[in-house]
Amino acid sequence: MTTSYLKLPYFIFLLFASICIAQNNTSEDYQFLERNENINIALEKGEFTIVKSIHEKAEYITANKLYFANEVLRFDSFTKLEDIKATTILPDGKTVEADYIETKHEFDDGIFYSDQQTKNFTFPAVTKGAITDLKYKEIISDPHFLGLFRFGTFAPTKKAQLTIEFPKNVQIGYREFHTENVPVDFTKEETKNSFIYRWSVENVAKYSSEEDSEAALYYLPHIIIHIKNYEEKGKTIPVLSNVTDLYSWYASLAKQVDAKDLEKVYQIAENIASKYTTDTEKAEAIYNWVQGNITYVAFEDGLGGFIPRGAASVCKNRYGDCKDMANLLYVMLNHVGIPSFRTWIGTRDRPYLYEEVPTPMVDNHMITATIIDNDTIFIDGTDSYVNFGMPSSFTQTKEALIGITPEKFILKKVPKQPSEKSKSIVNTTISFEDGKINASEKRTLTGYERVDFVTDYLYKKKDNTEEEFLNTTLALGNNKTKYQNIKVSPVEPEYKTITISFDLLIDNYVKTIGSKTILNLNIDRVLSKGKIDIENRKYTKKIDHQFQKEYTTTFNIPAGYKVTSVPKPIKFDGKDYGFSISYEEKEGVIIQHKNIYVNSLRIEKEDFEAWNTFVKKLIKAYKKSIIIEK
Repeated sequence: MTTSYLKLPYFIFLLFASICIAQNNTSEDYQFLERNENINIALEKGEFTIVKSIHEKAEYITANKLYFANEVLRFDSFTKLEDIKATTILPDGKTVEADYIETKHEFDDGIFYSDQQTKNFTFPAVTKGAITDLKYKEIISDPHFLGLFRFGTFAPTKKAQLTIEFPKNVQIGYREFHTENVPVDFTKEETKNSFIYRWSVENVAKYSSEEDSEAALYYLPHIIIHIKNYEEKGKTIPVLSNVTDLYSWYASLAKQVDAKDLEKVYQIAENIASKYTTDTEKAEAIYNWVQGNITYVAFEDGLGGFIPRGAASVCKNRYGDCKDMANLLYVMLNHVGIPSFRTWIGTRDRPYLYEEVPTPMVDNHMITATIIDNDTIFIDGTDSYVNFGMPSSFTQTKEALIGITPEKFILKKVPKQPSEKSKSIVNTTISFEDGKINASEKRTLTGYERVDFVTDYLYKKKDNTEEEFLNTTLALGNNKTKYQNIKVSPVEPEYKTITISFDLLIDNYVKTIGSKTILNLNIDRVLSKGKIDIENRKYTKKIDHQFQKEYTTTFNIPAGYKVTSVPKPIKFDGKDYGFSISYEEKEGVIIQHKNIYVNSLRIEKEDFEAWNTFVKKLIKAYKKSIIIEK
């Protein structure tokens, strides 16, 4: 999900955490000798001047990672960069200064427009043993955006230090995250007119990602700073003291939404609603219309990245970002009498609660909340294929800030969707002839299982044939499986299910010994590669959504054969995941019933062993075969 109004340290998305203290390690190729950030806040007549002075020195211990000499600094409408000085200190002590810095636009690819720009340059003459020295200033034009400071990064850091100096009539708030194993030295200093806060750490290990782990912010030791308020003429002026202040600011921006020329929008909403009787039917139809008619295009352009575009403009142009779609739904639903509200929310990449971090760092997305029969329904126009009644999968469990009036809001958690809402129902008929397996399969997918398949089918298939796509996506049978007669039902958002049917020809799959033929009915071995490397994995395992998979596989016993062995039933019921596989023999057929479920969005470290037990037993069950004999 591309965010549409986040305006804070973009580099955090490139960093992934591994919380431990670094020792001097000669095996490293590259390290930061120091990373310092000094924030100076000045206030005069209610106007803030905020300057960050940044200084980084890095050492190239070997020549293996000289590509780190390529530097990119980002800025946008709320920040500008000044006094950039990049110098390479060679092993012999000579210095060479970068003399060319190029400015580029970060994004502008048709689905994402941003005011983000970059300063691009390369440290000159970098070689083994060189030290790079970077200094620059970042001027922040809005006091809502102090951002965060990372104590660790993608390379070992010998020393990191954050300093913030602010006037005595300004109150600062801050919160540390994941610093339990990274001792932070915090000091306070007072001068005649200001306070100085300083956080220092030493010898922080590098941070690296893990497959299927939560986002970096769940592990990266960092600190978020914000201006709470300031005193002026005996009055306390709030900035971001609490959630109320944050919502007041958001609400002030929402008041600037263009609410003119809505007649066409109203007419569309009325025409859609007139065909239905219940509020649920009306809301679903309007939601489907927005999904099907408004193309998602993300924008980040100054306050335009925060203020929704008018519903009339979005409706006319047929495109918009998350807040534009949220506002359009808000306007259309309220017009037909369905109470709906603009709603701010962080995706699952953001681990914060609003009370913890009452700043724009807490959220990066906007949706609509509607209330029908006292039930709050979260709808996200940017998720083109999720059905009405289900939130986008990446907002499950997240706290939503629902704007009731310009003065009133509520916080409500988006519920995780039960596994029975996201099902794969697979019916397969298998025949054995001339040493080959012929099969016909039909898959019916609902909920997030459907969304995932449709998204992959439309956007990842690209130039591949349907057979190539299914062979990669499903990986049924073996590497000689051929897919034929492939049919896919309509993918439009108003459909509750998607059906995929195809025929399979699988060569070299069965094993024949004398008169006996050994055949495994588990041509789909989902989760067979799902074991966790307990010894080396550091972080939790993220699961996008809860799900159920139900398989019914019917094997037609060929003429002249009898069944001599059928596996016994096997079952595993774990805390949040399990399976059952059973077989029944009827006249002329063997039917396998296989059910798998996962009722969790995260596997915690203390549950790794239980998860692996589940996967191991599933793999063992997959190996069971039937035996037929002439």
